[in-house]
Amino acid sequence: MIKIKNLFLLVLFSTLCTTVFAQKSARISGTVSSDAEGPLIMVTVTERDKSNRIIEYTTTDFEGNFSMVVKNTSNYLEVAYIGYKTQKLEIGDRTVFDIKMVEDNVLDAVEIVAKQVTRSGGLDILEREMTHATQKVSMDDMEGLSFTSVDQALQGQVAGLDIVFASGDVGEGTQMRLRGNSTFEGNATPLIVVDENIFNVDTGNFNFDTSNTESFADLLMINPEDIAEIEVLKDAASCAVWGSQGANGVIKIKTRRGKRGPTRVNFSYKFKDKWTPSGFNLLNGDDYTMLIKQMLYNQNQVEPQIDELDYRKGFSEYENYNNNSDWVDAVSTHGYTNDFSLNLSGGGEKATFRIGGGYTHETGQVIGQSLNRLTTRLALDYYVSERIKVMADFSFTYNKNRYNTSGILYNAMVMMPNMSVYRQDKLGNSTDDYYTMLNYADKNELEKSLNGTKNPLAEAVLAQSYKQAYDIRPQITLEYNLLGLEDDQTQLKYRGTVNLNASTDSQTRFFPSALSTSDWNEKEKNQTFTGDSKYFGFTTRHELVLTPYLGNPDHYLTASARFELSTGVGSSQEAKTIGLPTGNITSSTVGSKLESGSTVTSKWESRGMNFVVDAHYSYKSKYMLRMNARVEASTSMGDDRKWAVFPSVSARWNISDEPWMEWSKPALSMLSLRPGFGIDGHAPGSNLTFNSYSGYGSSYLGMAGFKMDGIRLTDLRRSRKSEWNIGTDFGFFKDLVTGAFNYYDGTTRDQIISNYKIPSSAGYSSLGYKNSGSMRNYGWELNMSLNNLKLAKDFTMSFYFNIGNNYNEIVELEEEYLENKNGQYNDPQNGKYMPLFQIANPSGSIYGFRYKGVYRYSYKNWEKALETERREKELNGAKADETLWSCPIVRDADGNVVFNADGTPKQLNLFFNTETQESRYQFRGGDAIYEDVNHDGTINQLDIVYLGNSNPAAQGGFGFTFRYKRWSLKTDFTYRLKVDVINRARMDFESMSNFNNQSYAVNWRWRKEGDITEIPRAVYGGAYNTLGSDRYVEDASYFRLSYVQLSYSFDPAMLKKIGIKQLNLYASIDNAYFWTKYTGLDPEVPWGGDGYAVDNSKTPRSRSYTLSLSLGF
Repeated sequence: MIKIKNLFLLVLFSTLCTTVFAQKSARISGTVSSDAEGPLIMVTVTERDKSNRIIEYTTTDFEGNFSMVVKNTSNYLEVAYIGYKTQKLEIGDRTVFDIKMVEDNVLDAVEIVAKQVTRSGGLDILEREMTHATQKVSMDDMEGLSFTSVDQALQGQVAGLDIVFASGDVGEGTQMRLRGNSTFEGNATPLIVVDENIFNVDTGNFNFDTSNTESFADLLMINPEDIAEIEVLKDAASCAVWGSQGANGVIKIKTRRGKRGPTRVNFSYKFKDKWTPSGFNLLNGDDYTMLIKQMLYNQNQVEPQIDELDYRKGFSEYENYNNNSDWVDAVSTHGYTNDFSLNLSGGGEKATFRIGGGYTHETGQVIGQSLNRLTTRLALDYYVSERIKVMADFSFTYNKNRYNTSGILYNAMVMMPNMSVYRQDKLGNSTDDYYTMLNYADKNELEKSLNGTKNPLAEAVLAQSYKQAYDIRPQITLEYNLLGLEDDQTQLKYRGTVNLNASTDSQTRFFPSALSTSDWNEKEKNQTFTGDSKYFGFTTRHELVLTPYLGNPDHYLTASARFELSTGVGSSQEAKTIGLPTGNITSSTVGSKLESGSTVTSKWESRGMNFVVDAHYSYKSKYMLRMNARVEASTSMGDDRKWAVFPSVSARWNISDEPWMEWSKPALSMLSLRPGFGIDGHAPGSNLTFNSYSGYGSSYLGMAGFKMDGIRLTDLRRSRKSEWNIGTDFGFFKDLVTGAFNYYDGTTRDQIISNYKIPSSAGYSSLGYKNSGSMRNYGWELNMSLNNLKLAKDFTMSFYFNIGNNYNEIVELEEEYLENKNGQYNDPQNGKYMPLFQIANPSGSIYGFRYKGVYRYSYKNWEKALETERREKELNGAKADETLWSCPIVRDADGNVVFNADGTPKQLNLFFNTETQESRYQFRGGDAIYEDVNHDGTINQLDIVYLGNSNPAAQGGFGFTFRYKRWSLKTDFTYRLKVDVINRARMDFESMSNFNNQSYAVNWRWRKEGDITEIPRAVYGGAYNTLGSDRYVEDASYFRLSYVQLSYSFDPAMLKKIGIKQLNLYASIDNAYFWTKYTGLDPEVPWGGDGYAVDNSKTPRSRSYTLSLSLGF
């Protein structure tokens, strides 16, 4: 046994030795190159065994060389490089390798059948089988244009999507409404989705009910260069999967990703020069002083004594009030934008990537405005195997915006034009010091009113106001094909995503003492404000997509089930201090006085989850049916209302595929019918379903007290919008002409309204939210395009056109809410319009008086007025002009004068009280005429009528593209039709009731009895010449030439000689011209808090030209 054992050990040892010595190691070397790029750098060279395990590895140097020691020459080499096919080579006795790589996009001769597939709600569906009302925009069509954010690029591109620029200030956002406004209060902006993730912002301390559009400026903090495509979901059938967030429509942004092929480097640069278009023609210093003197005299018939207006050389400040200053020019400048973008992309068999970065520096056309933005975005797709794919995304955005502390351009427009911008010496020479009205102890009427008014130029330069924002969004997605991979196999795909969002937002303001002449006890002396908010969001989503093989290619079914869980936490704090030491100190962290009641700290948290099931079926790609439902839960709803279901169903019939439509084939390439119905909704902007507490104003027994802020809302539910849509898609002449038409009708019920008044016996005066009322939106949309029509050799033309027509109607509201909301108009105020809601009228409606002109005569001259009336009627009969004899006397419905018992005409009053027999005001010559609608002898709330609404009857865009060889000329037009705007700017500049500078038109004002004019008299204080009336409600319809762009693309064959793959040059004129009858600075005016549009003379959209280039390696 011992001998046998020893023999066995000897044989085993010999075998091991033989195996070991048979594993021959060797040093190998070589070069890796390609025909296109020559030597390749950082190519991965690995030694692999028969099990595909990596034994050794190295990479090529700058000359494409490599060298390594292999462990076993029986193994093989694997050479891999992004953009090229992976090569596997036997080692054997070879020690030197000369390896030529072949590009991965070089294909053998194959037959390719193209099918346009779109990702819709997680399902991959053929374009020709889509049952929803959607529209796509490719950002490739916007190349070379300068847009700060993508919402600006979308204006006029999508039928039914109304986009309005908030103003021309740097960093301002836009307002977006899709298919009108479906809510009485709250957020009406479409939901923004980026790569299937909701683009959350910190809304914990944000009041949608009172906010304006600028608050949404950061919703799209994404570089337009990183965007590949935008899809707009319009109907409720497509938005139902977004539940209570989808009632305003959904804008889905798809970012660019890498493609297989050699590494490409693309660089683009854009330069923009912009300026403010000319505005109101304002009074000069001489006309202004004459107006103000007359205005003060008309107040009480006493000649005013105002040093600043009298041009007395004995006045110590004479030189500073003896000018014709152009304040608007002083604060205006040319704004410049420099936009840089760089990205790298490529990929091979195993992975694709894209890395992009951008930097934007922009200055405003108003002094003191600037924007700096840095963006980065990484997209990596790694194919672990033919079944597993991992996608990693990371984005970072930094934004720093300096903006004015107030409306500098408006402040400049209303400044005294006879006052100097810079302090002047005794000889009238300007110094370097900004001039501000002195703070006199004994003030005249003008000084009382204007004391404390800031020099607009000084405020723009010296006051500091900054907003900084950081946004980080990492995401990882795993796709796993669990079953078959081919079309004739049943497929089951798992898709799991984890998305994080961390953002911070900080604001700082500093108001230096140099801007004020008040004493140090005033709060504006070296005043600072600091505020910051933080947000962190987490979303995880898991989805299964089943596509069974039904044994017959005529039948196609795909379905998905998705679960999503999201949570968000946020906090904010702010503080205001005063009395910082004068100097270079601007931070509130330095010792200063904390302003009373100015410190606020808040925290918030929300959670939500949803389940979505979605199924699509088609037969012969001719008959399609789609059904889905979303079940969601949210902590912002009442205890019994946390869960909600949002279903939808839609279908499509491709009529052009029917056998009996064969006759139309030469001309008709597509004709379909798409009916659909869905339910989505709104959720409240704040969470009031939990008790909240705040500090009590006074102490109790020497201790701080707390009180409950309001009644806990346990029964609050989501509003629900049900909408049906009937659409058709069409195409002619092999899709030379394509388009779609949609008609929709939707009603939003259980509207969420805020501050609902309740009896005080409940312990509180109002509820934070309540469900009440219904609103209807219905209309139609048309979009069509002409695609590459050949006009001549190398000369083509394309054209697009879209239009959206929306009607809005208030269907139902509780009587109590109407009474509380509408209130009583018993205190007439200049400039005030009555906010009203009326059943059967649209939201955003404007109500006020009817303006009829200017009284020619005062009541004391009624006899002369009536005599003029008699002569005019004898001369011109029915064509007699009523304004020639206008006098504030009462007339009946037939126009006859109403007389008192003593034979004198009854005098027309403003808000006459029948109980006290007193009148708020008695009209006189030169006053505005308001129609006495009910002929009761007094102008009051009963004479207020519907004047119009700010919802456009139609809006859209159109454009042409001409291409000749390598030249391209693009034009783009946008328009809005029949939209009413309150021109508050014109009202202010024609009011002549305060010390603001006025429009040149007031030189034609009423001055004496008998004057015939359209401009009322100038009177300080007491007159009511600017009550809310149709005098200032204007039709702001317009056609705008948004841009004209000329571009040239250089010949790639020529560029290849110098190592460049592409070079494009662009030149464009932006906001070149608009056609309108509107008299304001710009007819594009955003909606205000009451639903209608008010032009407050914000900075208008700039005109500009842009030069840009795009370079590829």
